[in-house]
Amino acid sequence: TLPSWAMSVLFHFGLAALIVLLSQLPSCRRDIRGDEGDSFHEVGIVTRPVPARETREENDPSEDAESESRDSNDLPEVEVVPEMPPVPLSLPEMAKLPDILGAGPPSSLPTIPTPDLVRPTNPTQGGEGPLGGAPAGGTSFLGIQDVGTRFVYVIDRSFSMENDNALQAAKLELLASLERLDETQQFQVIFYNNEVTPLEPRSRETLMFWGSDPQRLQVREQVRALGPGGGTAHLPALRKALSYNPDVVFLLTDGAADTALKPSELADIKRRNLSGARIHCIEFGRGEQSWLGTAGNFLRQLADQNHGKYTYRNVARR
Repeated sequence: TLPSWAMSVLFHFGLAALIVLLSQLPSCRRDIRGDEGDSFHEVGIVTRPVPARETREENDPSEDAESESRDSNDLPEVEVVPEMPPVPLSLPEMAKLPDILGAGPPSSLPTIPTPDLVRPTNPTQGGEGPLGGAPAGGTSFLGIQDVGTRFVYVIDRSFSMENDNALQAAKLELLASLERLDETQQFQVIFYNNEVTPLEPRSRETLMFWGSDPQRLQVREQVRALGPGGGTAHLPALRKALSYNPDVVFLLTDGAADTALKPSELADIKRRNLSGARIHCIEFGRGEQSWLGTAGNFLRQLADQNHGKYTYRNVARR
């Protein structure tokens, strides 16, 4: 029997020989599989054909000349226009102007008249301004024209003004009259029956309106809300109107016959008219009145005593 160490040497020697044998097999080589590393595959570069246009040398003068001649043959022929001599221009000769200093002689063109911006000498006689329908610096109300800087409209809104849409007609005439005022003029509107209702500006700094669009808009809103009703009391409304120290007062009512002012009340109005306002009176009537020129119409007397005008309107006329 072999000793144990001899058996161990033989075992390890055989194991080493087996490992060497297995490492030489083809499946364990690092070469290309299948040919046992004895040959190599041939490789190469694949090329594609270049178009003929790209193969032409860029700097070939013969090719460029050919291309230019070919392109020139494709263009349409242009007709050559022979040179022409310059055409003489005959301009009119300018007349020599004399050496004149200043404005010179008057022009032969007709002059254009300018609008008359001068106020009429007598405001109560009317006279149209540059816009027509109203004197310069003033306005008109139901046919009566006047000028000034402070206007007060006193309009009856008693129950009888509901008939024949008299109050509605008065409102439309009022708004049309206010449109003729400018921003340098002031106005106030008083509607009255048994009570006096002046319109109220939004600004508490003044008691009157100015002739501007925003101010007129305030008036329209308040006028729209007022309707007819109640009786007629002229004296308190006229006293309130004179408290604004106006230049012009327009009084409109349909109560001339039934609610006339007494002579003492007319005298009171004249005494209170410290600003010298012209009081114009407009009467709304129904039918033709034969007594218009008589002394019994207090509206005519009121207008005469305060340098105003009187007019009558038949609101029942169809």
